[in-house]
Amino acid sequence: MTNHKRLIRSILSCSQAALDVLIYWLSFEAVISLWLNRGPAGLTFEVQAFFTGTMLAVFWFNSLYDFKTWTFWDEVKIVIKSASLILLVAVLYLYSQKFELSRFFLVVGILIFVPLCLISRYIFRRIFFALGLLKTNIIILGAGKTGEIFAEKIIAHSFTSCKVAGFLDDDPNKQGKLIAGFRVLGRLDDFIEIYDAYDIDEAAVAISTASRKLLTHILDLVEFHVRQVHYIPDAYMLTTFSPSIRDVDGMPLISASQGLLNPVNRFVKNIMDYTGAFTALIIFSPLMIWAALKIKSEDGGKIFHKLETLGRRGEKFMCISFRTHKLKHTGKFLRRTRIYRLPQLFNVLKGEMSLVGPAPSALNSKRTYTVKPGITGFIQVSVQKNINSDLRREMNSYYIRNWSIWLDTVILLRTIYAIFNKKSSQ
Repeated sequence: MTNHKRLIRSILSCSQAALDVLIYWLSFEAVISLWLNRGPAGLTFEVQAFFTGTMLAVFWFNSLYDFKTWTFWDEVKIVIKSASLILLVAVLYLYSQKFELSRFFLVVGILIFVPLCLISRYIFRRIFFALGLLKTNIIILGAGKTGEIFAEKIIAHSFTSCKVAGFLDDDPNKQGKLIAGFRVLGRLDDFIEIYDAYDIDEAAVAISTASRKLLTHILDLVEFHVRQVHYIPDAYMLTTFSPSIRDVDGMPLISASQGLLNPVNRFVKNIMDYTGAFTALIIFSPLMIWAALKIKSEDGGKIFHKLETLGRRGEKFMCISFRTHKLKHTGKFLRRTRIYRLPQLFNVLKGEMSLVGPAPSALNSKRTYTVKPGITGFIQVSVQKNINSDLRREMNSYYIRNWSIWLDTVILLRTIYAIFNKKSSQ
C-alpha cells in the first residue's frame, strides 16, 4: 500500500471515529433529554471523557476502524458485540461512582446507538468506496472454481470495499479469458509486474490443491508486497463460520465447531424454532388470511398444496404451502415474495421442519441429513446461481457443522432482504 493510500485510510478512520462519537452522544442526548430533561452536557467532564474513551477503545480493539470486515453482517456482529461490552463497562463505572443516572437509560441509549451506528457505517463505506477512497485492489491467484466463487462474492458484497483486479493462473488455456467478469492477467510468476501495474493491496490464494512447495513459492512472491494474503480452502469443506485458531508452541491449530452435531446446539435451535414460528404466525396471520382469500377467490380451488417429502434422517412428512400453480398474478406474487411458504410454520410447530436448514428432499432423493429441513437456508440466500448437486451438499454440510445462533440470524435477515429485493433462489 502506497503512503498516499495509508494517509487517506488514516483520515477516513479518524472521520469514522468522529462520526461514531457523534452518533453515540446523540443517542444518549435523545434518551437523557426526554426522560431527565437534561442532556450529556449535564454530565461531568470526567463521565463524558470516560464514556467516549471506552467507546473508542472498544471499537478500536475490535478493528472497527481498520475497514477489515468483508460483509455487512460481519460489521453487524462486531458492532453488537462491542456495544454490549461498552454497556457493561458503563454500568460498572456508574455503579462504582454511585452516579444517579438510571442503568435503564443506558440500555435504551445503546439500543438507539447500534442501528444508527450501523446505518451510518454502511452509508459511509458505500459513499467513499464509490469515490474510490476506500478501494482495496485484490488479485486472485488461481482461476478455478474456488477463485470464481470468491470473485462472485466480492461482487455481491460491495461492503467489502474490494475491487478484483483479475486472476493469475499457470494454466495456459485460461490466459486472457474472463472468469466471473475478470480477466486472467497472466501466470503466477507475473505477480510483480501485475502488482505494479494494478496497484495491488491484497492477494487471495484460491488454489485448494496447491502443494506445500507451490504455496511456499506463492508466499515468497507476494508476502513483502501486499498488505494481507488470504488463503481460501476448497469451497466449504474445511471452512468454519467462526474458526478457532490457537497457537500450540509455535504450531497453529485450527479447531472446527460441532455445530448441529452437538445435542446442546440442537436443543437451543429447537427452542428458537418453536418460539420463532409461534411469534411469526401471530405477526403474519393477517397476511396468511389475505393470501388464502385471494387464492380462493381466483379459481375456487384448494388453498393449500401438500407435498410428501423427506425430513430428518429420511422420515416422510407432508410439507404444506399455499397453492400457486394454475394461478396467474396471485401465484407469481406469492412465489416471488415467498409468502407461499408461510404455512410451513405449522410444519415447524409440529417438529417436522426448522426455520433455517437444508431444503426438504424429494422422495426419490438418496441424500438425507441428520437435521430438520428448513423454510429457508444457507443455499437459498447464496449469491451463487445454478448451484450443482455437489456444491449443494457441501454447503448443507457446512451449515450443519458450523451452526450458530448468529448464522441462523444472518440467514433469516438475508431472506427478508431478498424478499424486498425481489430475489428468489427458487
